[in-house]
Amino acid sequence: MSLPLAGIRVADFTRVIAGPLASMHLADLGADVVKIEHPVGGDDTRGYTPPDYHGLSGAFLCYNRNKRSIALDLGVDEGRKTARALIDAADVVIENFSTGVMAKFGLDYDSVKRPDLIYCSTSAYGRTGPFLKRLGYDPVVQAESGFMSLTGHPHQEPLRTAIPMVDVSTGLTGGVGVLAALFHRKRTGQGQFLEAPLFDTGFAQTGIHSTGYMLDGTVPERLGNADHFQAPAGRYACEDGEIALAVETDAQFADLCQALGLAAQAEWATNRGRIENRVALEAALTSALQPLSQLEVLVALQAAGVPCHEARAIPEAFADRTAAALLDMIPHPDIGETPNMPSPMVLHGTPARDPVAAPFLGRHGPDVLAEWLGYSAEQVAAIRATGAMGALGASGETA
Repeated sequence: MSLPLAGIRVADFTRVIAGPLASMHLADLGADVVKIEHPVGGDDTRGYTPPDYHGLSGAFLCYNRNKRSIALDLGVDEGRKTARALIDAADVVIENFSTGVMAKFGLDYDSVKRPDLIYCSTSAYGRTGPFLKRLGYDPVVQAESGFMSLTGHPHQEPLRTAIPMVDVSTGLTGGVGVLAALFHRKRTGQGQFLEAPLFDTGFAQTGIHSTGYMLDGTVPERLGNADHFQAPAGRYACEDGEIALAVETDAQFADLCQALGLAAQAEWATNRGRIENRVALEAALTSALQPLSQLEVLVALQAAGVPCHEARAIPEAFADRTAAALLDMIPHPDIGETPNMPSPMVLHGTPARDPVAAPFLGRHGPDVLAEWLGYSAEQVAAIRATGAMGALGASGETA
């Protein structure tokens, strides 16, 4: 069965999270993604240890599945020439260097563009405008975009999400943009330049609250685990554990009250009334749940059709049979296998490829140069002799 992006070549100049996540989605869908990394250290996330799994960090494994790696020093003439040749052989380029870096090496869009090339640039603030050279990372952008102001408990400082959600969302935005550009190219033959800036993405993620602010000036307060638009919703303590629940409709709330024997007040009959009287409602619900065991609450509420489940930490989530069915060890050409968090995309007609673990630095340099550029072993050796590819380690990776 053909993979959706089979035959598409992606020259991947990304590192850390946003860019690598975008290119990994393309790799999962069958694109031949070649990750171009500096011979010394490579992608920054290779150093995000502990944990360290045979020299590979969890962060690098997480965002670089199904890719091949070539080590190229863009500061060396032969490294730049080889990188340009790979771009010329690629359908898609993805990069997330600071503004000006790719131009310094003659690898920016204006320097390499051709009619059918798709070039995706991820940066903190975009490649134009007053902040194009300002550095920015997820923790900073979460704060300045307003995203962080929405997370946390009332009367306490705002909290950054533990998952770098601006980075993750930007990766998804970039990946979708590339897919749209590929579809446009299929219809017209024309490639294009596209961007997925961190700030724009972080600001867009505030959309449901920012739209409200534009309508009537409402500035949402932090509600902890509660929800601004439905009640009750959140995390609640039972006698021996915690549950999470979310009531979306008035009928579900009536069913919740009946299942728990909770005396509902008239003002709680509508969602608007429950939001306006949230404090009293939360107090009554908390009081009703505390004497009950987690199991009896879950049985009663799930039987009543109220969305709920036990609140878990990562170890408990791993123990769930649904999660367990997703988790697996996947092959790695040098160390046997590695843990894998699988792609969440489920395409029944054209499923994602069978996964292969993230590579050691420079592992596929000779193969890529042979397949993409037709270079002989002697030509590869000549490039390596210039220092452009670093030194080759015993297991095939760049040392």
